[in-house]
Amino acid sequence: MEDKIVKIEQYEGPLDLLLALIQKHKIDILDIPISDICQQYIEYIETLQSQQMEVTGDFIVMGSTLMLIKSRMLLPREEGEEDPRQVLVDALLEHRKAQLAAVLLKDRAEEFYDRFTREPEELPPGSYSRLHPVSLLVEAFIRMGNRVPEENQKNTPALFEKLENERYYTVDEKVLHLSKRLSRLKRCVFTLLFDDCGGRGEIIATFLALLEMVRDGAVRVEGNGEDVYLEIVTEEEE
Repeated sequence: MEDKIVKIEQYEGPLDLLLALIQKHKIDILDIPISDICQQYIEYIETLQSQQMEVTGDFIVMGSTLMLIKSRMLLPREEGEEDPRQVLVDALLEHRKAQLAAVLLKDRAEEFYDRFTREPEELPPGSYSRLHPVSLLVEAFIRMGNRVPEENQKNTPALFEKLENERYYTVDEKVLHLSKRLSRLKRCVFTLLFDDCGGRGEIIATFLALLEMVRDGAVRVEGNGEDVYLEIVTEEEE
């Protein structure tokens, strides 16, 4: 008679197991049926023990916690008393965020592991020969950063969401974009070039591209104080 083979999923910790059960049974993580999830959790622990597999202490502790929450759910609650499941829900939400962040970081590591940054180029002394002060663009850039509405800073996305939505821009890509835009506008105020930027990375890439174009004499800078204007240099002017 052939031995019966039982395949048991392995989990790194009790929160991994609970999340797997929640996803498997399509349970709302904010409204966990604690009696059902507790029963499924205990059955998993008993299956491990029946297969003579080691059950670590943290799984036992979580089982006891689920039993405690289950018993507290049976008791009447006073008005304003916290849901007994809330601490567990908060822990599961944070653990899920960490899992998603780990997956995204792993993907990014595989995508960028063989990419390297280029060392900054040293310009020869006196090569910057524009008519405007060197600090004019830097000061304008700093002023623009100070104008970012405070409410936008408060709505910073969570780490894994930010990584998922973030796009990377190159200076060369932004040089091409600015060349086309300035050729169309001919002349524009400094801040206009950053109005359609979707994030800090794109803003920095745009500013570096602008500095490169100014250095190469492709863009003329005019103004002083808060009024800074940019103008494309035509071939006839070069």
